[in-house]
This record gives sequence, C-alpha cells and structure tokens, in this order.
Amino acid sequence: MGYRNSALYTLKYVATMLNEDEDFLRECSIEMFSEDGCVSAYDDYPASELSEHIVLFTEVGIENLQQIIRNLRGDANPPSKLVAERNRKKPRLLRP
Repeated sequence: MGYRNSALYTLKYVATMLNEDEDFLRECSIEMFSEDGCVSAYDDYPASELSEHIVLFTEVGIENLQQIIRNLRGDANPPSKLVAERNRKKPRLLRP
C-alpha cells in the first residue's frame, strides 16, 4: 500500500490557495461526498441540522473541486499530466 496523506484542509485554506471566493467554493462543494474528498465537521455541541459546519477537503478533494470549477467555467483544459498519472491505476506486477 502506498503513502496516503491524511491531512484535511479547511474551505478558507483552499479558497486562499486557489485564489477563489469561499462562498463560490462552498457552492461548488455542495454535491461532493466523503468519497470525493469532502467532509464536514462541527465545532459546537450539540450539533444539529441548523449548526454551521466546517467544510474540509483532502488532497483528492481539492483536485475534484478544481475539476468542478473547470466544468462550471467551461474550461476544457484537462488536469495536469501529473494528476492524471497519479489517478491512473497501475497494473499489479506478478512475481515469478
């Protein structure tokens, strides 16, 4: 199994990193789920449906968010070669 970064990045951090508006990124992330690299956390107890949650992204989540932004803006540029290569599944090597 390869290295997995377990760091989470706040919406504010990602907005600053991507030079985007936080509200715009929040709207872009509404349809993202944990398997897409987007999770929510609550800072107040007890949490309820009315509680404000903190939006967090994994590195994969940031890449997915960037793709959503490109799709919304109609930017046909594919992800960088490095991202595409990393996301491509590598075949298993059989040992003799």
